[in-house]
Amino acid sequence: MKKLISFLPVFAILALSYYAFQVYEQLSETTINGLVFLPHLLALFTLFSAIHFKRSGVFFYSLIVILVYSVLKFTPSIEPIVSTLLAITLSLFLITYTLMPERSVFTQNNLNSYLLFFAILGIAFFTATQAPVWQNFLLTQWLPLKYFDWTTLTQTGLITCSLGFISLLIIFALKPSPFSASAIGILLLLTIQLHFGDSEKSLIILSSGALLLCLYAIVQESWRMAYLDELTGLPGRRALKDKFNELNGAYSVAMLDVDHFKKFNDTYGHDVGDSVLRMIASKISGGGSAYRYGGEEFSVVFPNKDKHLAKVHLELLREEIAAQEFVVNRENRRVTAHKTKPKKKKAVQITISIGLADSVQKNNQAFSGPWDVLKLADKALYRAKKKGRNCVSI
Repeated sequence: MKKLISFLPVFAILALSYYAFQVYEQLSETTINGLVFLPHLLALFTLFSAIHFKRSGVFFYSLIVILVYSVLKFTPSIEPIVSTLLAITLSLFLITYTLMPERSVFTQNNLNSYLLFFAILGIAFFTATQAPVWQNFLLTQWLPLKYFDWTTLTQTGLITCSLGFISLLIIFALKPSPFSASAIGILLLLTIQLHFGDSEKSLIILSSGALLLCLYAIVQESWRMAYLDELTGLPGRRALKDKFNELNGAYSVAMLDVDHFKKFNDTYGHDVGDSVLRMIASKISGGGSAYRYGGEEFSVVFPNKDKHLAKVHLELLREEIAAQEFVVNRENRRVTAHKTKPKKKKAVQITISIGLADSVQKNNQAFSGPWDVLKLADKALYRAKKKGRNCVSI
């Protein structure tokens, strides 16, 4: 379900492009003359944003859109081999740059990305201009022509785009992200653009839609970096602050802390400690919104619940975590001249302490806001640790 939700902005931009395509002829001549500059403005803004936010993936996506637009617009006649090469290049670029790790745009680590970009362009340009032997292979009719009489794309071009679409769907299913979702939408729009060729309407609308998808990827990724904790995937303190601004009436706030976490890190290493935090983050649920507060501390907000109702959920969470065996690999090796003793596995118990408070007035005491309730929850957490840990204190 979350994957479909993350795809909604892509669907919205695709629907907007379709609508604009349908009503284009109804626009005034002045509006159409102004829209001619829209792809150029969006291209400049997208490239600048990608460089500013250090999003190399979106930077290369934008170059792909600009490449297809430029070839279709400025090539005197679009030969079948040209559209075929564009389809192959488009699919290869989108798949490759979706799989590549995200880096700053202008960095030495990105040198391979630039080399690949210009190498594929060089091969495509050589094929289009010098007509080598494999050009005829690319124009082969693989299937009966009657199945392709609805499109101007060659069979090789259409098959390549279809395989690229399936590949990007698989990538998105395995690792959903705004980048992979945008890549799917860009491939769809540019494939349709190749179908229409150098039509001014398709160049303006479909290129603009593809560039809007690039901007969506930048905005969504910037939001994720600002609001989500990279390690656990939970919302961070900035998101907690926004949540507090929405609260009113009765609500509860809990502070969770992993018991003896520093000692655990010193014994098993920070990588294992990170795994513990991810495990706990995956289990914090049940009527509340969870946040990574910092370090080994988590916050849980329970809207419309007093602390007695919230405690029921927190006790179940505490018991579930305490009952689960956490298996670690111990680096207990004895090195000899010929062999190394293999790692031993050990199951350890992870426990958490929880402090809980609510906004309900007590002894005519009024709280000025959620941050006061959070402070009370923090004090309750301190009491839980003094009691011996692995408990909920209110």
